[in-house]
Amino acid sequence: MKKTNFDRYLEEQLKQPAFAERFENAGEAWDVALQVAALREKAGLSQRELPRRIETRKAKHPTR
Repeated sequence: MKKTNFDRYLEEQLKQPAFAERFENAGEAWDVALQVAALREKAGLSQRELPRRIETRKAKHPTR
């Protein structure tokens, strides 16, 4: 498969330890978010109902 400009850029960025760590952490956070969404749907809860059930608020902005 032919590498895209983005593939080459990402490959270069991943050589930097700080970037590689942030990239890995972002992937782990995405995995958790997908698991939460799947479990919420399996439980039949809406995006509004889940925070009510766990007594928290829906985030207005993504955290960084």
